Amino acid sequence: MHNGRMETARLPWLNTLVAFEAAARLGSLTLAAAELNLTPGAVSRQVKQLEQALDAVLFVRSHNAIELTAAGRIFLTHANAALAQVRSGMRAVSGQAAKLSIRAPLTLTQRWLIPRIDHFRRGHPGVDLRFQTISAAAGDRTDVEIKYIRGAPQKDDGNREVFLVDRTAPVCRPELLVNGASAITPQGVLSLPVLQDTADGWSWRQWCKAAGIAFEPHGDSLVFDTDEASIDACLSGLGVAQANTAFVTSALAAGTIRRLCPSVDATLGAYYAVVHARSNVADAFVAWLKSEGEGAEAGHISEREN
Repeated sequence: MHNGRMETARLPWLNTLVAFEAAARLGSLTLAAAELNLTPGAVSRQVKQLEQALDAVLFVRSHNAIELTAAGRIFLTHANAALAQVRSGMRAVSGQAAKLSIRAPLTLTQRWLIPRIDHFRRGHPGVDLRFQTISAAAGDRTDVEIKYIRGAPQKDDGNREVFLVDRTAPVCRPELLVNGASAITPQGVLSLPVLQDTADGWSWRQWCKAAGIAFEPHGDSLVFDTDEASIDACLSGLGVAQANTAFVTSALAAGTIRRLCPSVDATLGAYYAVVHARSNVADAFVAWLKSEGEGAEAGHISEREN
């Protein structure tokens, strides 16, 4: 038989690629089955059919989990690309708008993405965006996930790309300062009513460590369980909060709040983009995230130099 015909005969059906991609992305045959409205047995059979067609083992199976083999990781790259092309072709033929689902932390979505997202939409008209800020239900599909990881930013590793460093600073309304003065020492900051965004005061402790002082508030404290709540409390004049300066850019520019002790530079962590379903739209969105993050970093450097 001609080589081209042999390869054509061995090409798997599209549904086996879909089943394999879902199982690889979710790390579970059961979750893949729920997403595809199939039984776990049906998904398992489709994956087995694909393995037989490729004459390769794609997953290592244990009692409750599956893990990609080296061959599986290689083939997943090609499967993602193939499925992205098929979906792109379907949209082109059907005239349907491209869709992109994004899971992201609440504060990043409200304080950073929403004020900027129209810029992305103007450059990519016809793309329907779906944002999720709560925990996903089993089987929920997300094209791009934004994750927050504490600590020094880590290098891109092919699976995730850093786009925004979480630099924190104490901010408050000018009315809380004596005579509106912003020249205040780190110890003086702790004499103001402190707004915590976690029970353990982690962001405050990291900032105090960078300032070379102990975290020992001298004034009243309010404790919240999200940075979004502490920022809102700060904007309401209830105290001084730790905030990523990129999240409060407009309030700082308007003079609604002031940054205290700008010489203290503290990094809490970083935000990373993880693409679960590769497509041209997903790649464009991640590239846009990185471009916006570079702009925020340039603003930070300029502020430090001034």
